[in-house]
Amino acid sequence: MDHPYLSMKYVDAEDLDDKTVKFAGLEVDGVDDEKLGKVEGFIIDVSAGRPYYVVVGAGHIFKHKHFLLPIGHVTLDDTGKKLMADLTKDRVERFPGFDKREFEKLSKDDLTQLSDRMAAECCPTDVVIVEAWETADHYRYPGWWDANFYRPERIENTDEVGMTGDRGR
Repeated sequence: MDHPYLSMKYVDAEDLDDKTVKFAGLEVDGVDDEKLGKVEGFIIDVSAGRPYYVVVGAGHIFKHKHFLLPIGHVTLDDTGKKLMADLTKDRVERFPGFDKREFEKLSKDDLTQLSDRMAAECCPTDVVIVEAWETADHYRYPGWWDANFYRPERIENTDEVGMTGDRGR
């Protein structure tokens, strides 16, 4: 099955140009100053170098999950050493889990369902439409992002659909 949004790919944080910001392992905190997890990658429109989600690894030894954090809810702190979400840890803990290895296989219905479930927990009073990538505040282009962070030549072990190797993680 072809992915419904062919230019949308999971890009590992280690494959981004880190001259300005080292995203791999960057801490992500909530508005309540609680740690939400660490950056593992981004869901990016690779044709434009535009991010839509931060892929966050959360958990500890006994429990681990990944979740998507809509890019419109994230800012880079002044030091460039932490991402700050405008959501509480309690709210984020209700987000659906995410398998970064499965993103390329999701159908349009799967993506819509994932987006709807996340929006219901993230922004219950807002209407978020997955096809409205360019206009929804949920996916607002972050002022701290530089489209040149995504450099396709940095990606290792890329197959035809753009999924990077798992690198033993």
